[in-house]
Amino acid sequence: MELKEFKVNDLLNIPSLKDAVVLGGHRFLKNNIKGITIMEAPDIVQWIKGGEVILSSLYSIRFFNEKEQAEFLGRLAEKEVSALVIKKLDVEISSSFIRAAEKVGLPIIQLPKEIPFVDVMYPVMDKLFDKQVKKLQYYQEIHDRFTDLSLADKGPEEIILTLEKLIGNPVALFDRNFHCIFSTEPYLATFEIVEKVHFFEQNAGIKFPHYRQIVKYPELENIKSHQIVVPVETLNHVKTYLLIGEMNKSLEELDLIAVENAATSLSLELVKQFAVAEVEKKFKNDLVDELISGKIQSLQSMYEKANLIGWDFEGSFVAVVFKINTEEKVKIKENKRGISDRNHSLVYEAVHHYLPNGIITNKSNLVIVLWKVDDNDKNNDFAWVTRIKETSMEIKEFIKKHNKDIVVQVGIGNIAKTVIDIQKSYKEASDALELGETINGNESITAYSELGIFRLLCHFKDPAELIQFIPLSLKKLLDYKQANQTDLLKTLQTFLDCQQNAAKTAKELYIHNKTVVYRLDRIKEITGMNFDEAEEMLSVQVGLKIINLLQREYQAD
Repeated sequence: MELKEFKVNDLLNIPSLKDAVVLGGHRFLKNNIKGITIMEAPDIVQWIKGGEVILSSLYSIRFFNEKEQAEFLGRLAEKEVSALVIKKLDVEISSSFIRAAEKVGLPIIQLPKEIPFVDVMYPVMDKLFDKQVKKLQYYQEIHDRFTDLSLADKGPEEIILTLEKLIGNPVALFDRNFHCIFSTEPYLATFEIVEKVHFFEQNAGIKFPHYRQIVKYPELENIKSHQIVVPVETLNHVKTYLLIGEMNKSLEELDLIAVENAATSLSLELVKQFAVAEVEKKFKNDLVDELISGKIQSLQSMYEKANLIGWDFEGSFVAVVFKINTEEKVKIKENKRGISDRNHSLVYEAVHHYLPNGIITNKSNLVIVLWKVDDNDKNNDFAWVTRIKETSMEIKEFIKKHNKDIVVQVGIGNIAKTVIDIQKSYKEASDALELGETINGNESITAYSELGIFRLLCHFKDPAELIQFIPLSLKKLLDYKQANQTDLLKTLQTFLDCQQNAAKTAKELYIHNKTVVYRLDRIKEITGMNFDEAEEMLSVQVGLKIINLLQREYQAD
C-alpha cells in the first residue's frame, strides 16, 4: 500500500483553486501539507503545529512595514508552514513581501476574491482525512498481521522476514552484544559504523527510541548506506537491536508503521522466549543437579527427562566448571543484582556460543558443562584434555573481549563413561578448580588429570595434617635462618626437577656448576640428606610440593 503525501502542488489541482496564481516560492511547491487554518491575528504562529496551509487576507498585518512582514514570514517558515494562500485584494502584494517569502521557502498563492475560504478548506480537509483513514487502515492491517505471527508462534525470524517484504529493505536482529541473531541478507550481519547521524526519542512513525547511522559493508566492497537502529527492550533492561538497511529506498511513513509493529511483536516474542527459557533453565538445572549430586532416583526417569529437552546422555562426558570471579574494582557494583546477572548471562552465552549443543547449566557463580567426549579421544587423555583446554581458552578470550572486568577460572574433571560417573567427574572438576586457584591463580584452566601429587594433597583440609608429611631433613632446611636459605631451597627443588643432574640445574638457574655443587654440599651439611636414597628423595619431593601448596594458600588468604 502506498500512501501519497498531499503537497502544495496537489492543492493547486483543487477546482476552487483553478484560477489561483502562484506569486512566489515556485521551488517550494513540493512542501507537504499536514493541515489548514485561517489566520485571524499575527500571533497565529503560537497556535500552529507545522505543515499547515495558512489562509489569510493579510488584514491583521496590514500595518506591518517591510521589516515586520519579513520577520512574520520567517516565524511562519520556522514552524514549517506549507504555504500562504492570500485572498486577492484591491491592493497589489508588494514585491518585497514576495521576496521575503521566497527567501524563507514559503510559497505565496493568490486566491480570487470571490472564492470563499471554506471552498479551499473542505477539499483539503477531505484529502487529509482520507489520508489519515488510509493510514489507520494500514496500521490495523499491519498490526493484525504481526499479531497473527505472534499467536502462531512463528518466532523472530518470521517477523523479520515479514518486515523485509513490507518495507522493501533488508532487516536484521542483533543481540545485546551486537552479534547477529538473524539477517535477511548475509552482508547486513557484518558492517562498520562510519557515523551516527541522528537520534530520535520518538516521531510520528516509531514510538520506540531509535537512531540513524551511516555504515559500510565489507562484503559489498565497503559500500556506504544508512541504517535505522531500533533498540527493543525485553525484561531486566536486556535489549536486542532491530536494524533496517536503507539499501533500496528511504523509509517512508508507512514503512515506519511496519517497523513499529515489528518491534512490538519482537518485544513480546522475546519476553515469551525469556519466560519459556527460565522454566526450561530450572528444569535443566534440576536435572544436572541430580546428576552431579549423585541423587539419581531412576535411570529410566533420568533418560526420559533428558529426552524432553533434547539432551543425549549416551556416550562419555567430562564435567567442566567455569567459575565467575570479578575484578576488585567492580565488586561493589556486584551488589546490584542486575550487573551480576548480566555477567553470568555473558559467560553462559559465551559457553553456548562455542558449544551450541552442549549440556550447560548455572549454579551460583558457576557455569557447569557436561562436555561430550568424542569416542576417538576418550582413550587418549592428552587429546581430549587438550581439546577442552583450547576451547575453554577461546571462551575466556571471548568473554574478556566483551567485559574485561570478568575473570573466569576453569576446572576439568576426568571422563565419566556413564551418567552414574558424572558425580565423580564433577567432584574432580571442583577439586581442580579449587586447587588450580591455589597453585595457578584465579584465571587458570586446570585439569584434574594433570594435578599429579596435588590430587592427593587436596584432600587434606587442615594444614597441620599436611605439615606432618614434610620429612625431618627438609624441616631442618626450613628452620635454617640464614640469608641464603631461599637460594638453597630453590637449588634443591631445581636439582630434583632435573633428575639430580647438577649441570642441568646450573643451566636452569643461570649459575656456575661449582655454585650448584657448593649449595648441594651445604644442603647435605644442614639437613643430612642422602641424595642417593630414592625413598628419602621421594619424601623430600612431596615435602617441597606441600610447602609450595601451603605458601600459595597463605598468599591467597
